[in-house]
Amino acid sequence: MLGHEALPPIILTAILWLFILNLFRSGVEMEPVAPVVVVEEPAEAPASSPAPYLNTLTLLSVIAVAGFILFLIFKKFPRLISLISISAFWIVSFLTLLVHLGYVGQLSIIMPEGAILAISLLSSTLLAFLVRKASGPAALAAASVTAAAGGTIIGYMIPLFTFIALTASLAVFDLVMVKRGYLSLLSQEQYRDRIYQLRGLVVEVGNINLGLGDLLFYTITVTAAFFRLGLASAIASNIAIVAGYYLTLQLLKKWDTVPGLTIPLALALLSAFAVHYLQL
Repeated sequence: MLGHEALPPIILTAILWLFILNLFRSGVEMEPVAPVVVVEEPAEAPASSPAPYLNTLTLLSVIAVAGFILFLIFKKFPRLISLISISAFWIVSFLTLLVHLGYVGQLSIIMPEGAILAISLLSSTLLAFLVRKASGPAALAAASVTAAAGGTIIGYMIPLFTFIALTASLAVFDLVMVKRGYLSLLSQEQYRDRIYQLRGLVVEVGNINLGLGDLLFYTITVTAAFFRLGLASAIASNIAIVAGYYLTLQLLKKWDTVPGLTIPLALALLSAFAVHYLQL
């Protein structure tokens, strides 16, 4: 019998495709913004341009620095990190839901802006409450909504070669951070017993702690595959992420910590392009 640990890819997939459908149906344009894209990819020979690699380096640097600072706060000021975690979650939820409802979903055509703002405020507050006070499916669903709302926006705007470079780099980056970086310290007993203080940035599902960043990058990958490579590639990448997640679960039976991005993202990237080129 599958426990709660098996639920993340199932719940995330269902919610993710609702947000992808919202983006696809609307047909709106969203300009890439920093730090997702700091240098525009040229139309000609983007692979030989430094743009994808500069974009990837910038985003990974932001992730690494922010993560290290958050870990230091977690280590020294547990009450403060608890507040930062849930506040960051609420802000991301509010802003991304506002974009999806008001701009992408175009509810402003039939509803006043004040009503859209109120819906976004109430929804993000409810999601933050569930992530903060609950664990298991309820917290997972709330985290999945926030990750899908944010991840689809980033996946929609990210250029193809930045997507390739970033996904491949994240697979390696997460492995290094978990095995040799600051994330490796979270497996120590003194920190493992305090993971609940990171609720908002971490969601507890059964016996595992899943980072909101993992859910976010799963959604970015599938969304970018959909808008850059097509439906078949997106489905293939989604299946690969699910398979990679379950393989990661099996590895957790042998090790205390296993990177949540390395296997799923590597399989997703390979699967998306394999399907894409088979269709050519």
